[in-house]
Amino acid sequence: MAKLKGDLAADPGDPMKKYRAVFAEGRGVAWDKRLTFNAAQGIELTTAAQWIARNLAPDPGA
Repeated sequence: MAKLKGDLAADPGDPMKKYRAVFAEGRGVAWDKRLTFNAAQGIELTTAAQWIARNLAPDPGA
């Protein structure tokens, strides 16, 4: 973690270094879905779990 933070401090404009430092902390990034553009526009999205259930779940007729 110290190396990643040091790398970011040395080059704060590098998006990849920002990405590594944020996700290495293990907290991730989240926001209130109700405040997103998609919610404001009424755009429904598929979650990873929904996609898996629809596309990778075993076929019940098989």
